[in-house]
Amino acid sequence: MQRYAAVRHRAKQKSMQSAARGSRTRHIYNNMVSDFHNDLLTCCKKPDFSLLAQASPCVCAVYGGGRTFEQVRDIVHFFFAHRREGMYLSLEDASWLNEENIEEVCGWNPICVSLTHNESNALAGGCMGEGGLTPLGKRAVSTLAQRGIFVDCAHLNAKSMEEVSDLAPVVNSHTCFCAVNAHPRNITDEQIAKILSARGLIGVTFVGKFLSEGRASAQDIFRHTDHAVQKFGIGGVCFGSDFFGTDDLPSDVQNFEQEEKMRALFLAAGYSVSDTEKIFRENLKNFLAKNCR
Repeated sequence: MQRYAAVRHRAKQKSMQSAARGSRTRHIYNNMVSDFHNDLLTCCKKPDFSLLAQASPCVCAVYGGGRTFEQVRDIVHFFFAHRREGMYLSLEDASWLNEENIEEVCGWNPICVSLTHNESNALAGGCMGEGGLTPLGKRAVSTLAQRGIFVDCAHLNAKSMEEVSDLAPVVNSHTCFCAVNAHPRNITDEQIAKILSARGLIGVTFVGKFLSEGRASAQDIFRHTDHAVQKFGIGGVCFGSDFFGTDDLPSDVQNFEQEEKMRALFLAAGYSVSDTEKIFRENLKNFLAKNCR
């Protein structure tokens, strides 16, 4: 694959001119950013969807976090009753998933389901745990695959991720990359390649400790994103903020309204306006359009 960097210098002058147009660029893109993962639905009892006004499309996760299936169902029903246009459902840490409720879960048509949080559970091994898919986990993954639902590899350890990717289409909704910062929650280049080779999608997250060993900034979000683009191309990466699910955020990226600061970094580095827009909105938008029923 020809490295994206080889053509970046040719786009730099055009992108700087585009950035200089200022108001026209903002008018074209309306200051919007897409988001593959946020935890608004489970951060409080009455989530305020207006907090997602700058994010479209936007995937809202229902985080298990020790909740029962009945509690998760109530949150899902709230989402369907109150969601706005451009909002999609995902399920995170589905430790409550079993053979009695999986058909109902598939009927919710989530774009993706993650099996664990950081520790291992009855389905799979988490990134801080051991072991691979359990027999129950294998059956659950196979059922999700049959229904066209992606398995989200976020939080899985390497063994579980490898076993999942052999059974089902996979994504990673919110992660960073070991080649930039070696953290147990981050994924290797080999894992990136496996997800993208199966036409999956990867969301770069804004969690500080995944981004950098020191104090993280928007520049670190750029570094991780740029790594994936340089090595694997422009089409497989988006953002998965983890807003409302963590307090460990870069000081200069605390909410969706600050996305223009990040956009400026990409333009200054030589990304064209159109390629920047692919990362910021179009890649996730196109993925959802192709895969949501």
